Amino acid sequence: MGRGLLARWLTWVFVWALVGCDSGVELTPCARDCVGAACAACVSSLPDEALRPSLACDQLPAQGRCLGPRVLERCEGGAVHREDCGEDSACVETPTVACVAGLACVDGVSRCTQARTREVCTNGQWSARACDSGCEAAPGRGFCGAPGPTLSGTVRYARRFPDAAFRAWTSETELVPARGFLIVSFQGDTLLDSQVTDEAGRYTLKVPASSSDADRIVVYAAGQGRDGAVAYAVADPGLPGEQRVPAPPGEAARIWSWTRTTRELSRQSSFTLAESEGSGAAAVFDVLGTAWRRMRERYGGKDGLPVVAWLGFGTSWSCGACFARWPVTAAGRRWDAQVWLPGDSDAAWWSDAMVMHELGHWVMASRGTSPDEGGPHYVGVPTFPGQAWSEGWATWFSADARRSPRYFDRQGGTMFWVDLSARASSVSAWPRPRPEDGLLQRVDENEVAAILYRTATSTASSQPLYDALSSPTMNRSPWARGYTRHTWARDERGVLSEVVDTGKPSPCLADFLDALVCTGFPRARVDAATEPASFFPYPSHEPLCP
Repeated sequence: MGRGLLARWLTWVFVWALVGCDSGVELTPCARDCVGAACAACVSSLPDEALRPSLACDQLPAQGRCLGPRVLERCEGGAVHREDCGEDSACVETPTVACVAGLACVDGVSRCTQARTREVCTNGQWSARACDSGCEAAPGRGFCGAPGPTLSGTVRYARRFPDAAFRAWTSETELVPARGFLIVSFQGDTLLDSQVTDEAGRYTLKVPASSSDADRIVVYAAGQGRDGAVAYAVADPGLPGEQRVPAPPGEAARIWSWTRTTRELSRQSSFTLAESEGSGAAAVFDVLGTAWRRMRERYGGKDGLPVVAWLGFGTSWSCGACFARWPVTAAGRRWDAQVWLPGDSDAAWWSDAMVMHELGHWVMASRGTSPDEGGPHYVGVPTFPGQAWSEGWATWFSADARRSPRYFDRQGGTMFWVDLSARASSVSAWPRPRPEDGLLQRVDENEVAAILYRTATSTASSQPLYDALSSPTMNRSPWARGYTRHTWARDERGVLSEVVDTGKPSPCLADFLDALVCTGFPRARVDAATEPASFFPYPSHEPLCP
């Protein structure tokens, strides 16, 4: 604590140059039939998919269209209207364009229809697949033809939540479905079958006709990209105690996994991950999988940067919790980005808000441009425009992906919360910007997040904010507002020193609002979020458009 302010660095975006950090290890392309754990060391050779451009109203199909699996787009009153589908629904285009409940799915899961045709979840929507021998239904899966001996069950993990007052984690754990986990059956050392657990954590795997003690089922905290390779995972760094980031992972670094014998699961089909065996890593993976799906939904099915989240119980990091686009080869493959999460007594791995915040930085690195302005920062203390923009986006993404305006975390033995909808915090006053200080003033990162939250919730869809992040305006240096990134030091009281203007261009909130307004987002809604006459003086009537 520093003068009543939480002093841990919520996130530290690295400013070190990454050129030359690649290990140089060449990875083989994925085989077309590569699935499961065997694909951990291959990389995609598929070209990037092109995003469908946003159309003017007179260019849209008469009935509208689905802009990805969760966004409906149609004309209303001569203007393009977008609507986000609900958590348990998906956008479909036949027989009419609509958000239909019960169609949401986890990529890689299959099922049988009533007509015994097979469907596979691809890019968040069910797609028909050829199945000449007819589809055989199984819990959480559909097979083409009779699969032979199988084992079905459900994977769950024990987790804790904030208590009702957001003062501590709940004293009792709760069992929740392990959705989107890679699950593999082995006969001895031979991989027999693999699949992805569905929304309810269900699975069905081929197993030996006669099992032995060497046959096993393994659940991995790993998810696959479009090419079948493992593209995101939670891993144990194999490093004890306090570590400075970016400490190289230890030789024992491994993707978190949990094993049961096939015989054991044939007697008791519920595969339960207990807290004592690391269910906190499962909770982190649940959030990571959600972030992966949310980003793909917003960006036309494109994968993000391959990312590993490091969590070792008893391992802490010099940055607290942080993200960097820092490549590393470890735990069976090359990752283009890393997240470091504390494994100390605060048990912050239960904070889906904090984990999703770090993954908000990953979204920006995958589809936008990071300001590359990093350093210590504090709740309720205004910081430089580049860092405020980066941190504010990450907190807003956390809120949007979780569909909750409340951010919460536990640091230094204290749990705290921030409510973006109310501009309120449990640990400090909420500083607001002043119009006389201009666009490039220091601003509280949570104020940036609150502006984004109010902007997004003023419409039926938050898609325009994702489009603005990936727009040419936000990804072309130098940026129109002319901000250049700074470096600095800050003591435990939050006092700045050694401030240096590097002269290197960096994007900030004002550039983002330009990108938003220049694509036709209503200026009045931006003004309602920024309150330019009283607080953040963004001139929506004079955006800088390319």
